[in-house]
Amino acid sequence: MMTRFLLLAAAALTAFSAQAQKAELTFGVSALCGMCEQRIEAAFDQKGIVAADYNLETKKLHVVYKTKKWNEETLHKTATAIGHDTDKFTATDEAYANIHGCCRYRDHQSCS
Repeated sequence: MMTRFLLLAAAALTAFSAQAQKAELTFGVSALCGMCEQRIEAAFDQKGIVAADYNLETKKLHVVYKTKKWNEETLHKTATAIGHDTDKFTATDEAYANIHGCCRYRDHQSCS
């Protein structure tokens, strides 16, 4: 009976520990079109990212991530590295220049 209790306690502790290592963050990311949405979501298809969903209508990215590998700053910088400004960081001019012409949200263009 005691062994069974210890096994259940160990399993519960392991499940709690694994869950405690995950966090969620939602932040603004500048974008204009479906191509932007695909680029942003693809950039977050990395080890330690459990899920990433960009909402083009609200211009918000929701990320579920493992805290051992990622934090708020690295998540924002992942978006800026591919040319998209976030709530906290601005993409470099070089990274911005590398996105498709219709995705240039700073120039207020739209895809046609």
